Amino acid sequence: MNLRRRAFATFATFAAGVLACTFGAAALAGDAYPQRPITMIVPFGPGGTSDIMARLLQQPLADALHGTVVVDNRGGAGGAIGMSLLKRAKADGLTIGLSVIGPEVLQPALRDTGYSYQDYDHICRTYSVPLMMLVPADSPFHSVADVIGYARSHPGKLTYGSSGTGTILHLAMAMLMDKGGAQALHVPYKSTGEMVTALKGGQVMLFNETPTIAKQYGLRPLAVFADHRVANFPDVPTMAEAGFTMTPAGVWGGLIAPKGLPPQVRTALESACQKAIGTQAYVTPAERVDTPPAYQSGAAFAAFAKSQSEAYGALIDKLGLAQKQ
Repeated sequence: MNLRRRAFATFATFAAGVLACTFGAAALAGDAYPQRPITMIVPFGPGGTSDIMARLLQQPLADALHGTVVVDNRGGAGGAIGMSLLKRAKADGLTIGLSVIGPEVLQPALRDTGYSYQDYDHICRTYSVPLMMLVPADSPFHSVADVIGYARSHPGKLTYGSSGTGTILHLAMAMLMDKGGAQALHVPYKSTGEMVTALKGGQVMLFNETPTIAKQYGLRPLAVFADHRVANFPDVPTMAEAGFTMTPAGVWGGLIAPKGLPPQVRTALESACQKAIGTQAYVTPAERVDTPPAYQSGAAFAAFAKSQSEAYGALIDKLGLAQKQ
């Protein structure tokens, strides 16, 4: 009898444990993602474009997910520190990042960073601002053909500025010179402010920057490095319209995550991102800083990152800028 009671007690204890685990797992599975706050890593310090765009997205994304999103600035090494940290994070959807062209595409082509665009799941692109070729209002150049013509007839005499060697501002012009079979002298600066001073002082003849800079400093755009014209500059042609078909060049950003997100989490994030950047809470301030939404789905964003990586990687190799060992 005692043996029967002990056996029954053992079975009852075992059954209770199984039921507890079953109900516990069911409850966990039923919890809506995210169960905890989401950390959004920004690979630059506070105050820059990527930080501004991340903070504009922060609350609309949190609202769309019915959760909390915390921005974590991790600057350094041209954005590579933050990207490396994101790569090592657990792929559970609780750590995501705001990727931009420099850290994701350009830095891995310039040097060994330990990561590439293939090491991340792409969730959505949120913005993309094309570069424009800008000259002073009194410049003798009135078209891209004028610029290329001068560069061809005066090799190395055309001077242009950028915010640093290997930046998108530099590479876009180098790509154009390559397409046009021309030569120009690159003059790197530390900031756009320095470039503007140099342009107005005659130290450089032109540079590439965003529409915001064109408006802010009263510069004259000759063409836009994009597949379509800019709404606020309807008379400015694209590079293709100007006679030079080339890879679009601009400043873009979007959400990525460590490789291997669970499908349901990835779907939730992509849906929330699309919803967030369609809200007035995001659109209005984004347009105010001349960086309107430019949504791409996760698949489209991944394909875009691949094409940008291949195009700029080839250009960097051709120019001999790569520092890889």
